This record gives sequence, structure tokens and C-alpha cells, in this order.
Amino acid sequence: MDVTLAVVNGQVITMKDHQQAEAFAVCKDRIVKVGTTQEILALTNPMTKVIDLGGKTVLPGFIDTHLHIVGYGFAFEAVDLLGVKSMKELIERCKAYIEANHVAEGTWVMGRGFDQNRFADVEDFPTSRDLNTISDKHPILLIRTCGHIGIVNDMALQVTGVDKDTFIRGGSFDKYADGTPNGVIREASLEWFKQQMAYSRTVEDLKRAIITGTKVLNQFGITTIHTEDSYDLGYSGNLENLHEAYRQLIIEGKLTQRIYQKISLPRMENLKAFLEGPLRTGTGNDYFRIGPVKLWADGTIGAHTAFMLEDYSDLPDGGIGIAVYENDEIRDMIELTHCNGMQMCIHAIGDGALKQVVDAYDEVIRKYPDIPHRHRIVHCQIGNDELYKKLAKNGLNINIQPMQTETDYPLIEYRLGKERIKRCHAWRSLIDYGVTITGSSDVPCTNSFDAADVFIGIDAVVNRTKWLPEESVTPYEALEMYTINAAYAAFEEDVKGTLEEGKLADFVIATGNPLQEGISIKDIKVAQTYMGGIKVYEA
Repeated sequence: MDVTLAVVNGQVITMKDHQQAEAFAVCKDRIVKVGTTQEILALTNPMTKVIDLGGKTVLPGFIDTHLHIVGYGFAFEAVDLLGVKSMKELIERCKAYIEANHVAEGTWVMGRGFDQNRFADVEDFPTSRDLNTISDKHPILLIRTCGHIGIVNDMALQVTGVDKDTFIRGGSFDKYADGTPNGVIREASLEWFKQQMAYSRTVEDLKRAIITGTKVLNQFGITTIHTEDSYDLGYSGNLENLHEAYRQLIIEGKLTQRIYQKISLPRMENLKAFLEGPLRTGTGNDYFRIGPVKLWADGTIGAHTAFMLEDYSDLPDGGIGIAVYENDEIRDMIELTHCNGMQMCIHAIGDGALKQVVDAYDEVIRKYPDIPHRHRIVHCQIGNDELYKKLAKNGLNINIQPMQTETDYPLIEYRLGKERIKRCHAWRSLIDYGVTITGSSDVPCTNSFDAADVFIGIDAVVNRTKWLPEESVTPYEALEMYTINAAYAAFEEDVKGTLEEGKLADFVIATGNPLQEGISIKDIKVAQTYMGGIKVYEA
């Protein structure tokens, strides 16, 4: 056995049946032995690199099951609107960006991260009139933090040909009193709008964005990402270009995360066209695999576009959000996906969307019970026990954003009232019902730089003191969300998710043990990140 790397003298949390060890050995990119320090050192040779942990903790490389890496990378090049507290500040940041970057007239200006709920000087979304004060010589697109709403100026509307008669199913262009578009674009209309922008992203642009985003995620110990790369800042999605960008990065040795690529196919015609080709869930290699079909059944709570069973509590005139699909349409798309060897992954935040999606899954799975699927729901934030039980019965897994359990409860209570929030973010109940839960960040659709910090996410669902503490999970269960559960969600539990013989040598060296009694989990940091036995990050 030619051992190329030996990791010894540590606390190795294998995530296999609660087992721990002292050390493990790696040959090339695979773990070949897990055991005691003495056993592992006995396998070394003069060419073996030895890492003496000195008692530090090692965990499997973390898996983030829902984010948008291309949009995350591009966001670092855009106007940073995270944390803006007023319309005045938003306008000033955009003007400063144009001036500092000498943006040529006629060139798109894009920004991301604002949350109108934080604004002190206005109570609603910015409009085109507000953005016109930034510039009338640059088309401008600003994306809300959730990624589901964009604001544009009049020049952007003119460039893309949007007028009072423009209509896209599953979305909306808000209007002024005279019926003309006011620059607020929601849901499916925003994706259509980005396709009209003629804002070309080359393969080199995509590579740059991927490298930027993955390097940040490596800091948090993330070695695999399940990414959807069409719902992004100024990028309307081109699978061929994305695949080429990843292919080149792999050849160049610059890809420092493994990719499970979700594919946005929002309408039946898109899905049928894709299924005419050869790609299916699982196609690829250890660096890049095709993942599930991705749909959006509704929007977000912050934007009032999450589809609810009852009216929002804070809307004087009522309103239940946006349902992107009719019931029969989403059922038919699930059925076609299910019967053609593809996994399905559907965004559902509101309880109306969750009911629609769970009922559709239930109907299809009962009709074709023998087809293995592992279908997914992203978010699953608002529901009830009847839906949660049906979700479990059908073997669905959910991709949650643990950090949002810490940050979102004041807004959810404001939007829904005290009674409805009692079954929100019900992670303990879902686990007890038998649902597989995975952890994710949804960057850049979250409002902080450290949104992808796995230890902060774990702490948020373990030490849940501010909101429904009875729905807390154990530290081990939280770790499972980012390791073995996440691997299972991608049919990859045989190659990752635990530290054991035969699996990829993706691992994290941490400054503390999250299973240790009394430790402050949120303060644990990643010291080093390894992918395939190669170090990709060191603090």
C-alpha cells in the first residue's frame, strides 16, 4: 500500500455510526485506512507526508446542498448592497461604484444584496424613478438579497423592450398608477428579463466567478457544492458554457470544490428539450456531476412572493404571494422527470407551495413506486404536520439553510403572525418523522459574507434559544446535514460524507470539536481544508 498522506494524533470524527478515530491514511485521493496513530504510522514510507494534528479535530469535507456559485462569484464584482440601511445609501453606493470603476455609458451596472425591509427612509421597494437618479446613461439592475426580485431604471426597461403590456407567466412587472412599468420585477419575469439583457458572459467570465466563489467557500471547509447556476446576477444560464468552464478548470487543476450541478428547466418545453439529450442525474465524474432538475414553486417571505395558504398578516389588502405553477403542470413535470432517470429539486417556502409540491410528488410516487428518486424540496420553511408526514412517507429530502433559523424569525413573525410561525423551521419534528435534512447556505441569496460558515449554521439549529427551542437538533444531527445526509441527497454516500476506507480524502481540520460538551460551536474555525488529499485552504 503506497500511502501518500498520513493524518495522525487527532480527534477524527468519521460521521460513520458515531465512530471516532485517531488517524487515517490516504493513497492518492482516497482514504485507505482509518485507525490509531500507531497503525497509520506503520503504513508510512519516506515519501509519505505526515500531518500531526496535535489533538485537533478532523471532520469530513462539508457539502453545501444549495447555492449559486456563479452568482456568488459575480456578486463580488457587482455593487455590494449588503447591509444598506436606506434608499439614500443605496443610491450613494451605486453612484460611487460607477465613478470608482469608470463605467462607460451604456454599460450595465449591477448590484446585489439590498433588503428593503431594513430601509429607514422608505417602506417599499425602490422603483425606476429612484434608480434614474443614479444614472440615466447606464442600464441598471439591482437584485434583492433573496434573488427573486430585481429593480431596474428606465434605461434598462427601454434596452430590454419592457412596456406596459409585457407579461411573463409566474412573475410580474409592477406598475405605476398610469399602468407603465415601475422597475420592480418579480420571480419568472426577472429570469426572462435577464435573458433579454444581451449581457454576454464568456466561459472565461464563468471560470473567474467560479474560482472566486469556491475559494471563499473553501475557507468554511466546503469541498462539495450542489449549485444551480442559472438563477444568478445578470446571467440567464447556459449549461453548455457552464460545462465548458468546469471542464477547463478541472484540466487546469483550478477547481477546488466538487460540483453537483442543478439544472433550471422552468417549463415543460425546457424539460422536454433537455431530456432529448444524453445527460441524466449522476452523469459525470468525481469533480463534476449532473444533479437534479430545478424548479421554483414560489418566491420568498421577504418579498411577499412565497405562496401561502392564507393571507400575509402584514398586508392590509391581503395577498398570498405567487404560485409559479398550476397543480397539474407541476405534477406533469415531476412525472416526466421521475420517469426519465432525473432527480427533481423544487424551491418551496410558503405552505401553499409546500402543499402543492408535496401533493404532486405524492401522486407521482404512488403511480410509479418502484423508481428510485431521492427527490428534493429546497427551504421547506413553512408547513404543518400533515405535510411533514406526507413528505417523510414519500422519502423526500429537504435542503435547509440553518443560519436562517437564527436570522429570519422576526421577519417571519411579522409577515405571518405568532400562531402560524409555530410550525416553521420545524427541523426536530421533520427528523423525528424520518426526513433526511441537508444543510446549505443559498449564497448569494443570504445577507452576510459568512452565510456559508458551516459552524455558524450548525450553532443556529443546535442552540435555538430565540425561537421554538423545542425544534433544536443535536450537534451530531446538525453535522450529518452537511456530511452523510448531503452525500445521500446526491446518491454519493459511497464516495463521500464520512471518513472511511475507500472514500474520497475530502476533510476539514477544525480549531475545536463541535461534539464537545460546552464548546461554543459558532466560534469554531476551519484551520485547513483538503480535497482529494490536497490542501485547498489554510487559515
